[in-house]
Amino acid sequence: MPQPIFCQTPTKGLLNLAYARQIRFRNLHINMAWQLTCFITWSNGEKETFINKDAQAINQTIEKITQTKD
Repeated sequence: MPQPIFCQTPTKGLLNLAYARQIRFRNLHINMAWQLTCFITWSNGEKETFINKDAQAINQTIEKITQTKD
């Protein structure tokens, strides 16, 4: 079992990023504004999209993880 990587998002709740197979970030033009968008493909093949504050929370969690590994 992979070690949990918990991320608390403002609207989607608690996520365990250890089960993410792929995480991609893009700036998309949504509702006449550029917004950070996160696309996650989970280990079971399901896909989920997070925008704005949720995507920012995921990005911050990943940055913390990569900084501690260096």
